[in-house]
Amino acid sequence: MDFPSVGDNMTAQGIDNNRENNMDDTITVARGKIEWALFLLRLGVFIVMLAWTLDKLLDPGHGVKVFEHYMFIKGLETPIMMAFGAIEMVIILAFLAGLWKRYTYGFILIVHGISTFSSWKQYSIDINLLFFAAWPMLAAIITLYMLRDLDVKFTIRGGQASELVA
Repeated sequence: MDFPSVGDNMTAQGIDNNRENNMDDTITVARGKIEWALFLLRLGVFIVMLAWTLDKLLDPGHGVKVFEHYMFIKGLETPIMMAFGAIEMVIILAFLAGLWKRYTYGFILIVHGISTFSSWKQYSIDINLLFFAAWPMLAAIITLYMLRDLDVKFTIRGGQASELVA
């Protein structure tokens, strides 16, 4: 087997070009899969956040109890919970649309992170297995935040919908 020598630039360059072309093809295929995966994560997180947001709007008394019991925030009035729900609805719709990613994805991460960590008793003392679903969702949100620049499928960019291609 002949290996290119230091002075054999054409052969070495040809190998490098071939390797780069294969890498470009691999990245192109992987990028499409990554975009779909990130979109599905964003959609799944949105669905869960929508349920919690609707709860604040449709049953604000329940939201008040959740804040009192898990976040130790007492004395919230129903109108405040509904206002928080309305603001949250705008933010999660912007999150679904992929707008202002640093802020909307960051908001989702902070809100869900606080919710996850404030439920510590459900993981240790009053064990409730349903609460453990918060951890993979938190991992998904962290992933979305870290890869937000690659999350472009079905987002609004510059006032126009991104390409709707598979």
